[in-house]
Amino acid sequence: MQPIKQVLLSVAAAITVIAQGPGRGILGATPQQTDALARMNSDIASEVQNLAAMRSAMTEAAFAVPRDDRAIRTKAAAVREAEIAVATARAQAFAKIQSSADRLSASQTSALVAAGGGRGGGGRAGSPPRGTIPNIREAQVTALTKMSTGLMPLTRALTAARSAMAAVAFTEPFQPDALSAKAAAVETAELAVAMARADALQKIQASANKLAPAQLAAFLEMGGSFAGVTFTQPDPYNFNDHEGYISLFDGVSLKGWDGNPKFWRAEGGAIVGESTPQNPSGNSYIAYRDLVAKDFTLKFEIKVEGSGGSGLQYRSKTGIPWLSNIPENVTANVGPVNLAWMMTGPQADFWPSSRDYTGQFYSENTPMRIQAWRGQVVEGAGLARKQLMGNIGDREALGRLVRMNDWNEYIVIARGGTLIQIVNGQLMAVMVDDDPESSNNQPGIFGIEIEATTKVSVRNIWVKKLN
Repeated sequence: MQPIKQVLLSVAAAITVIAQGPGRGILGATPQQTDALARMNSDIASEVQNLAAMRSAMTEAAFAVPRDDRAIRTKAAAVREAEIAVATARAQAFAKIQSSADRLSASQTSALVAAGGGRGGGGRAGSPPRGTIPNIREAQVTALTKMSTGLMPLTRALTAARSAMAAVAFTEPFQPDALSAKAAAVETAELAVAMARADALQKIQASANKLAPAQLAAFLEMGGSFAGVTFTQPDPYNFNDHEGYISLFDGVSLKGWDGNPKFWRAEGGAIVGESTPQNPSGNSYIAYRDLVAKDFTLKFEIKVEGSGGSGLQYRSKTGIPWLSNIPENVTANVGPVNLAWMMTGPQADFWPSSRDYTGQFYSENTPMRIQAWRGQVVEGAGLARKQLMGNIGDREALGRLVRMNDWNEYIVIARGGTLIQIVNGQLMAVMVDDDPESSNNQPGIFGIEIEATTKVSVRNIWVKKLN
């Protein structure tokens, strides 16, 4: 077998042992041995949790502003005592296993030690790291990365010291006196890491890359290093998270909005558009004049009552000649088309009475028309040929997530030529337009459409503008 292959297999085996935990994947451990080791970990859980808390406190001390070396040394001593408590509790629990029918062989014990022996307390206590730092600049990332890589030799020494201490717990017979020297080595290594971290942070905070308090807190939550950052899940979907957003609707008036008052009003905390057989609107729009945006995230709630439809216009314009015919009854009701109240551009379609349209990407008043139907990821370039790149889901099944005659949560994410539309937490359509001259790719305004005989209500309109 080639040496490199041997190394890779050894690494893979070690990773398997560590990932599965003590007793799983350790040289043919029986189910009874696996259960015994699981009980061992359960028995020492409180000591491990306390060690994690002490190590977190030490990292916090290293990041304290102003710096307090005395506090760092105090925390290092607390870590040493917590390490001794963990090792002692682990040794006692392991001795019970070794005096039972589930005794581990010498090779199994060696594998357990090599895997870290179930060593706990390596990370922060409490919630898992988020893995994000708010509003961080690339130069700050570079500075923090340099700090992390600069600490690696010291953190490797710390890991070795902690591994050596953990191994003592699995020595037969257990030798409590051996813990003192190992614990002192851990304390020295912990102190070296903390002092070096404090030094590096001082340099960053005295530079143009100084971290804001929220950034420093987030980096601390990650463990104070980019090295070994764990995989993280994004925060759960929260439609009501408005941090960084501005409201486009005050809830009581149409301030900033411009539309035909025959059809549009503020009512019950919503912008309401209503078209009836006696007061037909045809295609009618109300435009928000106080904001122009290209890249943004938009959130709003929408409800349609009746058989007609609606949609939210974005990156749109008014004053452009209207392509479609205006019904005679609409012209008789409102007079010649007023282009100041007609919108052209991308639309997040919402037509719950239809089986096909809600959630699709529609280009209003352009020859492009429907570009990405609900359930599709489409790539194109303006009026050029477009191509289906992938499917999100069955169109009819996705349509069943849309609520008739009730409120629906709608999100639009616009980033460059990529336009994403989400309804009630479900991705509905993605359009990628690679033509920089396309109307899909121009900054524009927001607006609401009413079409056919229906009543549309829109509320809680929030936008996080990026440019």
